[in-house]
Amino acid sequence: MSNSYFAPQRRAGNRFLAWKTSTDPPHSRRWRVRPLLYWMAALFVVAASTTAASQTETQHGSKLVGTGTQGPSEQGWSVALSADGHTAIVGGIVDNKLTGAAWVFKRSSDTWSQQGNKLVGTGVIGQAGQGVSVALSADGKTAMVGGPYDNSRAGAAWVFKRSGDAWSQQGSKLVGNGSDGKAAQGASVALSADGNTAIVGGAHDDSTAGAAWVFTRNGDAWTQQSKLVGTGAVGKAGQGSSVALSADGNTAIMGGPLDNSDAGAAWVFTRSNGVWKQLGSKLVGSGAAGEAWQGFSVALSADGKTAIVGGPADNSNVGAAWVFSRSGAEWSQQGGKLVATDVAGSAKHGYSVALSADGNTAIVGGPYDNSDAGAAWAYGRSGTVWSEQHKKLVGFGATGRAEQGFSVALSADGSTAIAGGIVDNKLTGAAWVHSRSVWAPTSAPFVGPGY
Repeated sequence: MSNSYFAPQRRAGNRFLAWKTSTDPPHSRRWRVRPLLYWMAALFVVAASTTAASQTETQHGSKLVGTGTQGPSEQGWSVALSADGHTAIVGGIVDNKLTGAAWVFKRSSDTWSQQGNKLVGTGVIGQAGQGVSVALSADGKTAMVGGPYDNSRAGAAWVFKRSGDAWSQQGSKLVGNGSDGKAAQGASVALSADGNTAIVGGAHDDSTAGAAWVFTRNGDAWTQQSKLVGTGAVGKAGQGSSVALSADGNTAIMGGPLDNSDAGAAWVFTRSNGVWKQLGSKLVGSGAAGEAWQGFSVALSADGKTAIVGGPADNSNVGAAWVFSRSGAEWSQQGGKLVATDVAGSAKHGYSVALSADGNTAIVGGPYDNSDAGAAWAYGRSGTVWSEQHKKLVGFGATGRAEQGFSVALSADGSTAIAGGIVDNKLTGAAWVHSRSVWAPTSAPFVGPGY
């Protein structure tokens, strides 16, 4: 399909909102929002009230829904967790007519509560779509929020710091230098554990070739360190559709789902003495069935030696994810692609992915599972073998088809997972937290290249 494609249809309740044939890359389904269509959806959506009770025993508290919304917000478009799993941030891009916002929640024992008002960055030009992407430092005291619509799709990212229970913006919005055209910076963001290194993806840079920008913080001042563009791309790859960082900020991964006629790929970079270089060739998982969109989502372990790459279009939108491990500068695929054992329909498994710090636990989201109810799947690694843990995770209390798994994140120890569902309750959106204490292993889900 190359650069021309029919983007996935979006269903809200009983209403379909079909995107027109477009020259945008497939990753754009995440953040390429037409305000008029979304407001029409909010006015006309019909959402039947249902309760997803299949996995209620894993859920930690009630679903998270931030207050102070203005109109439909689509909370859950992006999510992130602190290392200890006690702080969560949830992005909602449609809030206030696509200005967008993010909400922070804190956990005390088994109770979650919103911390302060929603986060909205200053210096916005037009409808920024803040909350398309979010990230947290390990201690949960630094947050980054991406808004790729800002300034007619030039895009930007905003950094916030917490003092006590109060959040405030740190400096001006971040916009990387050296962009080629309207880059849509902020389509993806990630932070190092200490919050002092940030990476911001711009999937539309250079007519959807894509790129990512690295920033570093000294005190309260942020400066650009590099613009990253991977080599070996075939066509316009949409690099920067997804990004992730190792804990020390010295390893970065960037997904490009449009590479090689939508087969997709991911690129890894390492930093030494402030200089970034690509590490090896681009990553492309074996065993893909059709145009997989590999790189639609990516995640890294804390040491940067394990990577997971989601490909939600694999096998006619059933979806899959690929795990890679690094020895020195060499990457190799670890096992076959990960596919869900109890997927219901075209789930787009791999739409979102996350890894624990040690790389031994993975969460993979599939928001279109079971007619858009959505779900997430947990996987565990023993040695080099990956197996599915528990059945799919579906939070209870959903109102209508929530698209759970649209975004996912994990705590450092892999014991706490969060999954966003943007369509819950007539596009209000929500997020669900799950605990691993009750996850039980099931049969191995990976399959070999002959799949």
